[in-house]
Amino acid sequence: MTIGEALKKERKDLGLTQAEFVSGVITTAHYSKIERDKHDISAYDLFKILTKNKISFTDFIKEIKNQYESDSSNNLDLNLELVHAFYRLDRSKVKKLNIKIKESNASEEQKLRAILIEANVTNTIDDIPKSSQKKIKRILFENENWLDDELTLRLFCNSMLIFSPNELNFYMNDLLNKYSKDLIQEDFQYQKLVASICVNFLYIESSRDKLKYNSQVFSILEKLPEMPEFFFYKTLHNYYLALLNDDKQKSDSIKNFMSHNGLPNFSKILPK
Repeated sequence: MTIGEALKKERKDLGLTQAEFVSGVITTAHYSKIERDKHDISAYDLFKILTKNKISFTDFIKEIKNQYESDSSNNLDLNLELVHAFYRLDRSKVKKLNIKIKESNASEEQKLRAILIEANVTNTIDDIPKSSQKKIKRILFENENWLDDELTLRLFCNSMLIFSPNELNFYMNDLLNKYSKDLIQEDFQYQKLVASICVNFLYIESSRDKLKYNSQVFSILEKLPEMPEFFFYKTLHNYYLALLNDDKQKSDSIKNFMSHNGLPNFSKILPK
């Protein structure tokens, strides 16, 4: 039984409408697609729905266990391989993994994310069919709570290059208004996602020769917790700050540091 099927069964057993079942958690339109296995659901939203409706976590996991024991681990392995291949700029590997993900039972979001990663690593963003671009935007922004959903934030993070400058600024303003003050209070995964979105935004702005000082973006990166997990983002914060200040010696020094400490391919694609 899939998560969507199990949620539908629990809802029917309780005699609730979709709106009653997810009220205060996610929109009915978004939930409807989850029940039909058209959308994924974040762990956070899933547990909130289960808690709200007094459904046992243990019993629910038992219902879906057989469906996801093998499939989820296989999809997780493919997605991890894809991310590793992306940072190595291994175009051939990325293309092969994208084919595997397309043929797997991965969700629509995961398949679109794989398409985006391949387009990024092969510099073919402009070649993504308009139909796929529209689908990505529809998935993201028909969800009124996209800023609170780990899955839609991750998809946005990977798809930022398909947005026009005006679109990107519009959605970045929404994100910054929500997270710039209290990101430190958010879950660790959300902190990493928002940080990733911020460095992607700086990369895009630099690539378009439109890099300028955005106090909210730089403040988010600067105020990230002093943890090894955020070292990458803090390093990129310093790199883009050096670019803004025309400090070539410092920006070159940071690129050389990254190149000699495990990210030689990534350092080559940083804008100058």
